[in-house]
This record gives sequence, structure tokens and C-alpha cells, in this order.
Amino acid sequence: MDKVGLSKYLENTRSIDAESKRRRLTLYFISYVGGTIMFLLAMRNLNTDNDLMVLLVGLSSLLVFSNAILSHIYKQSDVFYYIAGGLVIFMVASVTYTGGYQNTGLFFVFPLLFIQIIIVGYKAAIAFVSVTMAMTIFMLFNQQMIPASYPDEQVLRFIISTFCFICVAFIGEHFWHQSHRELAHDNLEKLKQANTDPLTKLPNRRFLESVYFERAMQNPADYFPLSLVVVDADHFKQVNDNYGHDTGDKVLKHFADMMRQSVRSSDVVARTGGEEFLILYPQTTLSQAIKLANAIREKIAETPFIEDEVNIALTASFGVETALTDNGLHASLKHADDNLYEAKQRGRNRVV
Repeated sequence: MDKVGLSKYLENTRSIDAESKRRRLTLYFISYVGGTIMFLLAMRNLNTDNDLMVLLVGLSSLLVFSNAILSHIYKQSDVFYYIAGGLVIFMVASVTYTGGYQNTGLFFVFPLLFIQIIIVGYKAAIAFVSVTMAMTIFMLFNQQMIPASYPDEQVLRFIISTFCFICVAFIGEHFWHQSHRELAHDNLEKLKQANTDPLTKLPNRRFLESVYFERAMQNPADYFPLSLVVVDADHFKQVNDNYGHDTGDKVLKHFADMMRQSVRSSDVVARTGGEEFLILYPQTTLSQAIKLANAIREKIAETPFIEDEVNIALTASFGVETALTDNGLHASLKHADDNLYEAKQRGRNRVV
């Protein structure tokens, strides 16, 4: 995972934790409150002569409740937001067609349109609102085709006020999303700084503990089996002693670049301290991880650090272990550390 990959990972994590939660809670609140109101309105008008209105409002209530319940079951799907937007089209058509109680149905169009904009998002809402308004205007100008009857002056005032309302709603949503993106960008930059090693630009220990491992435990199917490879630069103290800390820092960057270039886009290389690194291979078996670690070991051994007259041969030791489930993650990490220690004891420049 390079710097761009880390940025996308953190941004995606924040999106999952914040924006998705906000949209889903909004869907639940509007669905249950709105569905209850429609159900009560249908019950209140049972004894009126507008049976079609009662049927359509009652059906709308049932569909809204059903959509909300299904969204609880299939939490990862966004389709229920768009189903809710489609239900708004159905409800607006119903109240416009039947007229509602004493032809007051048009008063419900305003809150329904606003709900549509909030639920589906202001960009997708352009299409949803356009369809809703086109259908409504068609019925208002062809009242001979519907049971409702609206005075001409009421139709004109409704259309003007509705378009003003739509413009204000879209402007408000646009600037809310813009300010939200700017705030999210600022927070993301701070989050990147807190989770990035300043020298190598790799993810740091804080990223592993507070972001990566937490997300892996929340979505185990996407990560396990998770192979962990602890990497330690051999004899790094001698580099600092013989060439100075500035050169030592450059050598660490060299190490980081070689490992970063050798992993897949789904893998993570992190600096966990000093000359020690951790490579994470999601959905990778132990035998696969050992082969991948050996490939990196060979690359490091074959690529010395060269700058001006300085030529430093490098090697590294690797400890590998695989966590099959999230329950064994911390134990596997300790086992990988133990394997690294064994690799050091057996002469370094090897994978154990």
C-alpha cells in the first residue's frame, strides 16, 4: 500500500463509518415516521368516499415499511435508497391523481420531494425529481384524465412555488455536500499524518492498530486468512555507526521502497519501529506468504544501497505466520515475531 493507497483506504474507511451511517439512519427515520403517518391518514379516511386514495396511501405505507425492513436485512446494499426515491414518485402520483382529502393532496408534494432529495442524494435526485415533476405537471394540465379537480390559479401557484422550493433545496444540498467534502478532506489530511511514518511515508503502528486490524475484525471475509510478515533489517546498527544517521535514514527509505514495490495493491507494508516493518497479505495462505517473503528477501539482497561512493550491501530477516480467523490475529502476530527472532538466531537473511 503506497501513499495514494493509504489515502484511499482511510477515505473509504471514513466513508463507511460516517456517510453510510448517516444515510441509513435518515432512511430509517423517514421510512418509519412517514410510513406511520400515511397509515394513520389511511385509517382516518376509511369512512370517506375516496376509496382509491385510502388504498393507495395504505399501499404506500406498506411498501415504505417493507423497504425499510429489507434495508435492515441487507445492510450493504444501496438499492433501498433508490427504491425509496421510486416510492416517493408513486406517492406523489397517488396524491396528485386522487386529490387527497378535499383536493388537498398537493400540499404533501413539498415534503415528499425534499425526502426524495435527501434519500437518493442530490445528484441522483435530479433524475428522480425531474420524473416526479414531469408526471405531476402532466396530470395537472390533463385533469380530465384524473378524478381530482384543481383550480387553474392553484395549479399555477403550485408549480411556481414547487420550482422555487426545488431550487432552494438543491442549492442547500449542493453547498452542504461541498462543505462536507472540504471538512472531510481536512480531516483526512490530519488522519493521514497521524497514521503515516514521516520518514518512509508508510503506514505506521497506529494505522495498524486503530484502522486496519479493526476493519479486518469487522469484515473478516475480506481479510482472512491474513498472513503477517515481520521484517527486520540485518545489522542496521552498523550502518548508523559506520555511515551516520542521515545515511541510515536513506537506507530505511531504500528498504521501504523495495518492499512497497514488491507487494500487491491489496497488501500493506507498515513501519512498526526503528528498522522493523510489517507486511500484511490479506486472503493469503502461509505457503503463499513464505514465497512472497522470499521474493522480497532476494530483492533486498540483490539491491544494495548506492549513493556517491557509498555502497552498502543489505539483507533482511523475515518471520511469517498466518491468522486463519480474527480470533487468532494477535497470537499470530506474536508467533511471527518469534519466527523473526529464530531467523536472526539462524544466521539472518532468511525467512522462517
